[in-house]
Amino acid sequence: VWPGPARRDGPLSWSAAPAPAIHPDRLKARDDLRPVPFPAASDEAALWQMLIFDDSGAFVTCDWDTHAAAVLQDSFLGISARKSPSPQAWAPDVPTLDVYKANWLGDAKAAAARADAETLRRAHFAASRLAKITVTGTLALCVKRFDGSVTYRDGITEPPEWETAYVCRKAKGRWWIAGFVGFLPK
Repeated sequence: VWPGPARRDGPLSWSAAPAPAIHPDRLKARDDLRPVPFPAASDEAALWQMLIFDDSGAFVTCDWDTHAAAVLQDSFLGISARKSPSPQAWAPDVPTLDVYKANWLGDAKAAAARADAETLRRAHFAASRLAKITVTGTLALCVKRFDGSVTYRDGITEPPEWETAYVCRKAKGRWWIAGFVGFLPK
């Protein structure tokens, strides 16, 4: 059940690059695997597009530029929950976009080395969902959950055992990833 958003608009001044156009093949891939489950012009559809379709598609192809185009460059912050439910164990392990890029690309390349792109794509799209979307004006909290697994070339099947809470901001007519708390235990 998605709570009705409270709408408030206020002035924001973010400077970030415009989002790249979505390649028609990626749109087809989205339609083949999981259609957007919200009305096309809604905030929820835009957030789903950014966090499920664009993020997962970029990850499985190691496409940092596509992912980075959705990030607020000047104010980004990532916190690792370190798979602990206790905030006392959490740390700001991703204090800059450069650190995030290195971690993100490292994880993407490690996954790509263990499985072909189509296997990863299908597994990520099947497993990824937004368990929560709460929109209040130009701020959104979205919880991305991974419910599934990936079977790698070596036969090992690994279920992701975490979720990520994204803080998103709407500015210049679109949504951006402002930060996250990642590796939250499910």
